[in-house]
Amino acid sequence: MCADSAKPAETVTATIDLTFAGRKGRLEVPVPTGPTRPVELLPLLRSLTDTFVRIAVENVESTGASISCRKGCGACCRQLVPISEVEAESIRDIVQQLPEARRAVVIERFEQARQRLGAAGLLESLRAPAQCTREDLLPLGVAYFEQRIPCPFLEEESCSIHDDRPLSCREYLVVSPAANCARPTPSTIDCVKMPVKVSNAMRHLDPDTADTSPPWIPLVLALEWPATDRIGGAPRTGTAQVAALLGHLFGQEIEEPKTATATADPTSCAPVTP
Repeated sequence: MCADSAKPAETVTATIDLTFAGRKGRLEVPVPTGPTRPVELLPLLRSLTDTFVRIAVENVESTGASISCRKGCGACCRQLVPISEVEAESIRDIVQQLPEARRAVVIERFEQARQRLGAAGLLESLRAPAQCTREDLLPLGVAYFEQRIPCPFLEEESCSIHDDRPLSCREYLVVSPAANCARPTPSTIDCVKMPVKVSNAMRHLDPDTADTSPPWIPLVLALEWPATDRIGGAPRTGTAQVAALLGHLFGQEIEEPKTATATADPTSCAPVTP
């Protein structure tokens, strides 16, 4: 952010070339060069995610398949939704900015969900995601789904914060029959394969804290999750954060864009920079 909020933030352009299943995509995104709170990068990361999703959808549609997900089909909105600390901060901001009456309704839904999870014996596990092993995640997700707890933002089986929905929600699409989503199993749900998942890399916005950040946070507990010093403290530059995240995504060191364009192609051995 610039010191003078009336002035637009100075940015450089990061260009990302992606090859996935023989299909190519390019995204050019403006990245702020000054100190930037991670939550301020969410619009950019949503755009990045949406581009990867578009490439994945084009790939599956080229095979004759079609996306089953439609407005009004909210079965997946009863699944355990993993979000990052940054997205938890965003969720708290979204709720706080709602009109008073609407805010009270949404907060009550979060509370009801917490009570139901407590009664089901799932709350403590969800409050300690760092202690969940990979083997624990599937049964935990199944147990959560069996509670049929709707997302607090679900309205008439549609997302009421669709433009600001979490990255993992954006990345979840299926080509299997929509009716199967009511009782999903590995054999009945055919998910769209993403070229990369930005949601998995969110912890790596700041590599200095990646090892101490929780691997994920349940969306349904976002309002009770404590804000951290690293989110509220002195922010790093937007370019440094985005370079760290892209480096994790593509498994290679990405040079921080300084004055022009940074290009990353996950199919090549090294980034190409001007």
